[in-house]
Amino acid sequence: MVTLKPFNVENAKTHFEWNNDEELNYYDSDLPHQAESFDSFITRVNKILNSDIKSFEWLEVHTDEESPRLIGIIDIYNIDLHNKRCDLDCTIADRSYRGKGYGKAALYEALTYCYDILGMQKVNAYAFDFNSKWMHIMKQQGFMEEGVLRNHTFKETKLHDKHIFGILKEEFEEIRSNKFPVNQAG
Repeated sequence: MVTLKPFNVENAKTHFEWNNDEELNYYDSDLPHQAESFDSFITRVNKILNSDIKSFEWLEVHTDEESPRLIGIIDIYNIDLHNKRCDLDCTIADRSYRGKGYGKAALYEALTYCYDILGMQKVNAYAFDFNSKWMHIMKQQGFMEEGVLRNHTFKETKLHDKHIFGILKEEFEEIRSNKFPVNQAG
């Protein structure tokens, strides 16, 4: 359904539009939306991509269609190689692909990447209290709710809680084995 690819600067115009989308910001960020110029965005992206600090990765979410389409972004951040843990955000930014299973597929592929490529043993993700769809998707993928940051973020004029979710490698392996069971009958 989806393929994850490294962040491609050639797609900067699309990423810039998503970066300046107030609705996406509302669901993804603790900070209020602030419009950013294209030049400022490109400068910031290049600085991040060319940094020697490798505590984050950006992956693009593409459809597996005959003509693949860029539909979202995965942010893997706070990568801690010593403790083998990281944080993850998954956004299906193209509205025409929402509610069709692409977010669930992208999260599954992102977890596969975190465990198989990065060697993590735990992945955390977060959701504001009003984002019940994202919480449902995380629970479907085996995440456990680990806590709540109460009255954590102002959205417009109201404070909202932020829920903390986590999934251990062995929990994801169980999900993965159930998705693709091994034929033990031979």
